[in-house]
Amino acid sequence: MKRLLLLMLLASGLLQAYAQKQLTKGKVTDETGQPLPGATVRLKGSTTISTSTDGKGEFQISTGDQSSAVLIISYIGYLQKEVTATQGGSVSVQLQSDSKSLQDVVVVGYGVQKKRDVTGATSSIKAVDIAKRPLTRVEQALQGTTSGVTVQSNSGQPGRGLSIRVRGTSSISGGNEPLYVIDGYIGGNIESVSMADIESMEVLKDASATAIYGSRGSNGVVLITTKSGKVGKPRVDASAWFSQASLPKKLDLLNAYEFAVQANKQATLGNTTPPYSQAKLDELQKNPNGTDWQDAVTQKPFVQNYQVSLSGGNEGVKYYFSYNNINQPGLIINQWYKRNTIRGNVDAQVTPKLNFKFGVTAVLPQSRNTGYAGDITDPFAQSYQWDPTSPIFDANGNYIKRSSRGSNQFNPVANAMNRMADGTTTNVTVNGVATYKILKNLTFTSNNSYELQNQMTQTVLPKLTNEGDVGNDYAQVENSRYRSWQNSNFLTYNNQFGDHSLTVTALFEQASRNNNYSKAQAKNLSSYGNGYYNLGLGKTQLTTSSFWEDALISYMGRINYAFKDKYLLTASVRTDGSSHLTNKYSTFPSVALGWVIDKENFMPVSNTLTGLKLRLSYGQTGNQAVPAYSTIARVSSGGPSYYFDGVTPSISTPLGTPVALGLKWERTATYDVGLDAEFFKGRLTFVFDAYDRKITDLLYDRPVDQYKGGGSYKANIGTLSNKGLEFNVGGIPVIAGKFKWSSNFNISFNRNKVLDLGGLDKIIVNNIGSAQQGSAILKVGESLGSFYGLKFLGTWKTSEKAEAARYGTLPGYAKYEDIDQTGESKDKIDDKDRQIIGNGMPKYTFGFNNDFTYGNWSLNVLFAGSQGNQILSSTLPYTIGNLGDARDATSHLVDNMWSDKNETDVPLYKSKNELNSSRWVFDASYIKLKNIALTYTIPERLLSRVKFHSLDIFASAQNIWTITKFPGYDPEVTNSTNAITQGLETGVIPNPKTYTIGLRLGL
Repeated sequence: MKRLLLLMLLASGLLQAYAQKQLTKGKVTDETGQPLPGATVRLKGSTTISTSTDGKGEFQISTGDQSSAVLIISYIGYLQKEVTATQGGSVSVQLQSDSKSLQDVVVVGYGVQKKRDVTGATSSIKAVDIAKRPLTRVEQALQGTTSGVTVQSNSGQPGRGLSIRVRGTSSISGGNEPLYVIDGYIGGNIESVSMADIESMEVLKDASATAIYGSRGSNGVVLITTKSGKVGKPRVDASAWFSQASLPKKLDLLNAYEFAVQANKQATLGNTTPPYSQAKLDELQKNPNGTDWQDAVTQKPFVQNYQVSLSGGNEGVKYYFSYNNINQPGLIINQWYKRNTIRGNVDAQVTPKLNFKFGVTAVLPQSRNTGYAGDITDPFAQSYQWDPTSPIFDANGNYIKRSSRGSNQFNPVANAMNRMADGTTTNVTVNGVATYKILKNLTFTSNNSYELQNQMTQTVLPKLTNEGDVGNDYAQVENSRYRSWQNSNFLTYNNQFGDHSLTVTALFEQASRNNNYSKAQAKNLSSYGNGYYNLGLGKTQLTTSSFWEDALISYMGRINYAFKDKYLLTASVRTDGSSHLTNKYSTFPSVALGWVIDKENFMPVSNTLTGLKLRLSYGQTGNQAVPAYSTIARVSSGGPSYYFDGVTPSISTPLGTPVALGLKWERTATYDVGLDAEFFKGRLTFVFDAYDRKITDLLYDRPVDQYKGGGSYKANIGTLSNKGLEFNVGGIPVIAGKFKWSSNFNISFNRNKVLDLGGLDKIIVNNIGSAQQGSAILKVGESLGSFYGLKFLGTWKTSEKAEAARYGTLPGYAKYEDIDQTGESKDKIDDKDRQIIGNGMPKYTFGFNNDFTYGNWSLNVLFAGSQGNQILSSTLPYTIGNLGDARDATSHLVDNMWSDKNETDVPLYKSKNELNSSRWVFDASYIKLKNIALTYTIPERLLSRVKFHSLDIFASAQNIWTITKFPGYDPEVTNSTNAITQGLETGVIPNPKTYTIGLRLGL
C-alpha cells in the first residue's frame, strides 16, 4: 500500500511538470444557437481523451501531438457530429436534434436490433456502469440496476455465486437461475468472465425475447458480450483495487461474566446446582470479557484484484487480450478463494465477404473451505453458541475440544483451522464464429464452442475437527471431467424496401455434454501428516464413480418486421429435442407487436414527449428441470447383502425407483404489455411492463412406496402463477456548468401462487440443514416460500394458570395457538396445529443508482432493497439455549425473561424452545447502500507528456449501511436450495462490508 501511494505522489509530481500544453477550445450549441452544457467532446481514435462542455457550452481539450485532429461531439437527443480542429485553435459546433434517440443497438440473441425496434422486455448494462463498482462476479452487476431482476447474495463466502430470479420463480424443484449466453455460447460458465472484460450485458425477460432459446429460456436469459479490439494503435489498460472486508455486524452476545450469571440462573430455575461458584463469578467480574468466539472464528480479509489488457488492430485484424487475478480471503479463518483468468479475442476480416472471430478463455479458480452450507455444526454457527468462559487453548497450548457449558459441539476455532476442503479447477472455453456474406442481404453464421473443465476437490477432516472428534475422520479426493460442445448455424436475411424492413433468421443448433466423476475416500487414517495425499493410510477405503451424458437438438425461425419504423412485429418458433425426457420434442412459439406512437401524424411535435412505444407480447418457453436418465428405469446398487454361504456377503442390485414414462417439459406461457417513453430528447426515460406467467407441468419428486422400490421419482404434478409489474425511470435531472447528475430508479412487484399440485393439497418440505426440518410447505392457493410451524402467542400468564394446566404446562412457558381441537389433538399442541407462519418472498424489490460528476470528480451511489419478505431464523433460537446442542443462553435476548413479577413474552429456560414457530419469524425487509464510489480522473493535460491515455483513482465502500428490522447478521442471506425454501436461515455467513481503493490506467 505504501508503494502504491508513493507511486501516485510521484506520478502526480511528474504530471504537473509536464502540464504546459496548448489546448483546442470550442463551443457547442443547438440548432437555435443555445449553448449545450454537458455535451461530450472526444478525440477520435481515443477512448479516453474526452471532456464535457461547461454551463456556457464551452470546452477545451488536448489533441496530444496531433496538429490537426478530429473531434467527436455528442449529446443526448442530438445527432453526433465530427469536426476537424487544429492544436491551439478554436471551433464552433452546432448540433441537430435527433428524434430517434432510441437507435442504440442491443444484442437480442442470434443477432442484434436497434433498441427502438425491440418488441420484447429487455434491459441493458454497459461496461461504463460495471466499472463503477469493484465487482468479483457477473451477477453483482445486475443487483439494484435492472427492473424485474431480483439478485440475492445468499452467502458471504468468497467465490460463491448469487441467486438471480428474472420475474419470479419458474420451477419448484428445478433450477431458477437464468440462462447465460457468453459470446453466443449457451450455458457458458460465468465464473470465466472477468468483470473488466465485459462490453455489455442484456437481460431478456419476457417470453417473446427468450423463446428463441426454447427449453432453456423459462428463467430469463442474460446475454454477455465480451470486449474486442478497436482499430488503432496498441493500447494497454491496467487496473488494481484493494478491499478490506469485515462482518457487517456482530450479534449482541453475553460476555463471560454475564454468561455465568445466566447459566446459574438457569440451573436455579431447573432445581440443579449452579455451575459457577461465587468465587468464580467474582473472578469473572474482574475480567468479564472472556473469549469472543465471533472474533475468534472470523477475520478481516484483504482482497486484491488486478487486471491488464492489450488491444488494438487495423481494418483487417483486431485483437483483445487480458489477464485477471483475484485473491479473496473469506470472513472465516482458513477460508479463501483465488482465480486467474486469461482471455483472448481476435476479429479477422479475412475477405470482404468472410469474417472470423476466435475467442479462448482459461480460468483457474482455487478455493479452501468455501462450501459451508450454513448449519448448526459449522464453525461460524458455533461461534455464537460457544461458552465465552472457555479459552481457545489450554495451559499447554492445545485446543480445548469441548466445553461443559454452552454448546456441546467441537471447538469452532479448531474445527475451522484443521479442516481442508481444497478445490482446484481448470476451465478452458474455445469459441469460433464464422460469418459469410452469401448475397448482399443474406449472411450465414456458424458459432462453435467447446468447453473442457477438470475439477478436483481434496478434503481432509482429521481428528481435530467436529467429525474427527467422534470417529468420523477421513480424507478423500474427488475428480470430475466435464465437456460441452455446441454448434449453432443460422442464416440471416436482412432487407429494406420502401417503408418495409424485414429480418429473417433460420437456425439449426446441436449441443452435447458429458461428465465423468470419481471419488476415493479413506477413513480413520493412521496419520494425517500427509493430509489428503496418501489415502492408503486409511483403515477403510471407499471408491465410487459415475457418468452422465445428454444432448439437445434444435430448430428455430424468427421474423422481425417493421413498417414505416412505427409498426413492429417479431415472431419466432423453436423446437427442441432433449435426451432427458420421454416426450423428447416440444415446440415453443412467440409473437410480439410494437407500436411507435410518437411517429403517428396525430402526435403533436413536442420537445417534451419525444418518444413513445407500446409493446404487446406472448410466448412459451420450457424447462427440462430433470437430470439425465430420469426417464429410464434402473436398478440400484449397494442394497442389503445376502449371505448365500452364510459367511460371504453378496453385492445386491435391488429394484430401482420407478420412473414416469410420460415425463414432459415444464412449460411457461407469458403475456406481457410494456410502454417505453422518452421525454426532453432523452433527458428522462420511462419503461413500464406488466406480465402474467403461468407455469404448467411442474416437475417434482413424488415419493414411492418401499415395495415399489422406495425413494422418489420425477413427475409433472402442478401449476404455478407469477404476476408482476416493473417500473424503470432514468434520466439526467440536473446539468449546471461542470455539474451533472444522472439517475436511474427501478422497482419490481411480483406475486406467485401455487394453483395445482396434481391432486395434493400440500407438500411439506424437509432437510434444510440439520436444524430446520419440515419448515417449508407447498400449498395450493399459497405462495412459494411459505414457512410452516406453530404460531407463537407469547407466554402463559399467571391469570391463565388453569388454562395452561389443560395443556400440561405452566405460567411462564411458551404459548402456541391451538387450531385443531379434534380427537387426540384436543387441548394438545401437536403437528396438527402447524400452519403457515410467514413467507420468504419479497413483495417488491428496487434499486436507485446515481452518478454525480463535477469536472474531473465523479460520485456513484447505489441503493438496493427488498420489502415484504421474512426470515425464519434458526440462528437466533440457538442463542437462548435449551435447544439441541445449545445448552445455555449466549444472547441478551434472555435478559427480559418471564418472571412472576415481570410477565414478559420471553419464555422460561425450561420451556420448550420450538424451532419451527412464528417466534423466530422476522421482517427481513432491507435497504442497503450497495456501493458508494468517489473517482478522480487526472486531466488529459497532465497526462499527455507522460504518454498516459487516462488515469482514474477511486475509493469506494460496499454494504456499509443497512436499514432493517432483522436482528440477525444479514437480512439478505438464506440456506435456500430452491424456491420452496426461500427465507430459511441457519448459521449462514453474512455478506461483508468492504472499503476499497484502486486505480485504472490507460497507456
